[in-house]
Amino acid sequence: MYFKTSDELQATYTIHCEGYNDFSRTLNNNTLSGYTTNHEYLLVGAIPGQINTITVTLTNKQGKPVDTLSWSYNAPSLQGGDQYLTVDCDDSNASSLSKGLYTVLGNDVTEDSEEQAYMRLYDNDGILRSEIPIISYRSHRILFEDNTMYFSISSTKIVGMDQTGYISKIYDTGNYKLHHDYIFDGNNNLLVLASEKNAKTSEDKIIMIEKDSGNITELADLIDLLPNYYSTTSLPAGAENLDWMHINSLAFVDKTSLIISSRETSTIIKLDNIYSNPSIDYMIGSDHFWKESGYDSLLLNKTSDFSMQAGQHCVTYVEDNSLPQGQYYLYLYNNLAVSTTQSDYDWKNDSNYSNTYYSLKKGTSYYYKYLVDENTRTVELVRSIPVAYSEYVSSVQELDGNVIIDSGIAMSWSEYSQDGTLLKTFKTTGGKFVYRVFKYDYLDYWFQ
Repeated sequence: MYFKTSDELQATYTIHCEGYNDFSRTLNNNTLSGYTTNHEYLLVGAIPGQINTITVTLTNKQGKPVDTLSWSYNAPSLQGGDQYLTVDCDDSNASSLSKGLYTVLGNDVTEDSEEQAYMRLYDNDGILRSEIPIISYRSHRILFEDNTMYFSISSTKIVGMDQTGYISKIYDTGNYKLHHDYIFDGNNNLLVLASEKNAKTSEDKIIMIEKDSGNITELADLIDLLPNYYSTTSLPAGAENLDWMHINSLAFVDKTSLIISSRETSTIIKLDNIYSNPSIDYMIGSDHFWKESGYDSLLLNKTSDFSMQAGQHCVTYVEDNSLPQGQYYLYLYNNLAVSTTQSDYDWKNDSNYSNTYYSLKKGTSYYYKYLVDENTRTVELVRSIPVAYSEYVSSVQELDGNVIIDSGIAMSWSEYSQDGTLLKTFKTTGGKFVYRVFKYDYLDYWFQ
């Protein structure tokens, strides 16, 4: 909606639909004061296939409502299927939950599929409040910068969408396909996990897409960094290319470093000097797996006896000003499932792991939080939460003192307090998995 006012005012809106809780937000007008005479907004939150009553209220700087507009809106049905209108959830106390919308990223669409896909945004009651269509494949996360939301819309394109839904930026990945993750660097260039088209290997390269020009630079090829290990891997039966590292997450550190997650080696790797001469600073993984590989000297030492991560996803870097320099946290989803390209390795008898072995179909996965000390070259497990088992995909997110955990293969996500108390679980059906669930408040974008 678009309109002007003679005085500087603030707009709020409420969507009411019989049988559902009201959805209310203050609309972002891109001013420091929160008040403006020019109003242009996208109103999300209507219940699909239902008659919604939308009420917009204008308030002056003294906090007094000066005008109200209300109308009925017959919202269209979901493009992706009415089965996604709600998700099953328990009746826990929503007041303990963090604020925002659970953004479900990815279902069962593969890289080369031409089937249309969607991002779906759910409130704390498990009610769908927005369905964002993309071309195919999946969006892996949402990045926000300068009133623009960036996300992938296929395996070859990332777009920037402004607050009203206009696509203002389109980035093509050129001779590569994106997969699993992308982030901003310190200059808001896009760092993207990539596979080179028509190559014999996959999911083992990192590219940079320059924000202004869209130019593409290959920053790292894991074959160059781990040639000896690469030579020991083998193509699984029926596979079209060798997914020997399966890098599945990115975290930007200290202006020129990256922390990446390798599912196939069950190893977390820190890369330094990514823009000039990439090298491996350290690895977090099994000393038995890497024994006599030539890379075992790069491993951090465990400070205590704990079962290490295996087949992990969504490794996230967290600075903490209370920690000494050289220390920080990493948290992750510990799938406790292992390699397809090293299936002969005896994971079950590796003393670094508990109940972890190839082709495990049931068990328990975990949220893990590590304290990394680069000064002493050690890693310590400081927190864990057991969750529904998911051998592949999945995500974790710390938000407002809580932890949001998606067990992708189990088709569910949950929100916990930091001490591991379960606050609420959401479960959906349809599709093969829920790739990731991140919660965004969409402040300074749609709302303020």
